[in-house]
Amino acid sequence: MKTKLLVMLCAAFGALQINAQCSRSGNFVQSDPSYNISGTASVTFQTNGSKDIVFDANFMTVQGVDLRVYLSKEDDILAVGADAIEVTTSPLLGDNGMTSPVLSPITGMKTFAINQTMYPNVNLSTYDYIVIQCIGINERWGYVNMAAASGPDCNLLSVAEKSLKESVAVYPNPANDYFEITNNSQNEISVNIYDILGNKVITSETSRLKKQSFSLANLNSGVYLVELKSDNQKLVKKLIKR
Repeated sequence: MKTKLLVMLCAAFGALQINAQCSRSGNFVQSDPSYNISGTASVTFQTNGSKDIVFDANFMTVQGVDLRVYLSKEDDILAVGADAIEVTTSPLLGDNGMTSPVLSPITGMKTFAINQTMYPNVNLSTYDYIVIQCIGINERWGYVNMAAASGPDCNLLSVAEKSLKESVAVYPNPANDYFEITNNSQNEISVNIYDILGNKVITSETSRLKKQSFSLANLNSGVYLVELKSDNQKLVKKLIKR
């Protein structure tokens, strides 16, 4: 019996090694405190080609009518810029990801495959949130804000961070009393702002925040240089204050 159990454990471990992973995960945040919903979930890529949303064994929702799972760029699928996609599938029914089954509730470990035919451009940096929506009452139950990608095969699965030029934007430009920097990568960035004489006038701590706001109220009108740094990357953008 012990030998059989050991063989089974080794086989399971071997399978994990063959389909090693890169994931982004996080804890569920309730939108309505009256619901008792908790647990962790992730977007997981495997070397066998699968791309899944995985709800862990500790996950639990209350009873609901037609719960659906989305990937979204915002924590609300109805928010401007969310660009949410429905990825709910049923492992038993094997639907195509568009017609969702009734899920009541999502409890325990469940895996929902991301339809790669319909959504071929999904990678680990495309979306930051897993959102559960109760379609029956048109209410968001909550979301998972996913952390940075981690796992032994992240480089192998081609989920390297985007370059600063691709992932960082400065707006509005020209600006009046403030401007914002959006960071759509998982990179930590630091920000320094210089006047045309090379004097540093604004600096910030290194941050992974998707959006940072900077006040220009105490600066004169003119041209400034915004220096962005991340690891071995540096990007300088010109900013005009009116």
